[in-house]
Amino acid sequence: MPAKTENTSIYHITWGEEHGICSLYFWGCNLRCRICLLKKEVFDCHLPETRLRIYDASFVSPEPRRFLTLEQALDILGRLPVKRVFLMGGEPLCEPHLPRILQFLRKEKSCFISLLTNGKLKPPLDLLDEVIFSIKAVTPSLHRNYTGFSNIGIFTNFRKLAGISRIRIHTETVFIPEYVDEPEVMKIAGFIASVDPEIPFRIDAYLPVPGECWRIPEIEELEALKDKVCSILPRTTCFHGRRGDEPLVYEVKRVF
Repeated sequence: MPAKTENTSIYHITWGEEHGICSLYFWGCNLRCRICLLKKEVFDCHLPETRLRIYDASFVSPEPRRFLTLEQALDILGRLPVKRVFLMGGEPLCEPHLPRILQFLRKEKSCFISLLTNGKLKPPLDLLDEVIFSIKAVTPSLHRNYTGFSNIGIFTNFRKLAGISRIRIHTETVFIPEYVDEPEVMKIAGFIASVDPEIPFRIDAYLPVPGECWRIPEIEELEALKDKVCSILPRTTCFHGRRGDEPLVYEVKRVF
């Protein structure tokens, strides 16, 4: 009797050979974010073919149609000299086979493992080295309007995670003028600072997605907001993402 095929939600893998960095992309999420970039582009935005098209107002990439089996995913990972893995989404924690993938990376690769998450689910902390926590909003009504869900459990998970010294933690949010605006970003920063003011925080510029009306923030706005946030979170940075022609830290190639 043939072995049962175990399908995963992994639809995309990219590879940065210079630094041994592999990114796994998982389809599906447990939030319904209005401004999710996957509504615009589902593939890695650092690839040569995607870097400019995300700034094309008329472009919308189709949803992925091909997904890897667990065996295929582990075979690809096994053949790459991986030093660091990023688990991207969607929400990677929605993947039922994630613990087995992480155990393989721990046992066979001994690599550094980073998870990007919205925090709605508790991560398997014993199998991770770093968690990059995406905080959408602090104001309850705004968070529900943005994501379709409450943020109470998310903040509880964040506080617990920040108390584990073995796990490196980073935070990020998207600055959306007139929506997740300057006062709201300051509330997010204030919440993070109340937990630990030394937690790194990145403010990303909003990139318009289909069906929404908000504008891209000006670079000067973003820099001014970053400087203001630095007064309470000194390890704050920002990403403009205005043109897509900024030099990359390393070259990224598509593996799947």
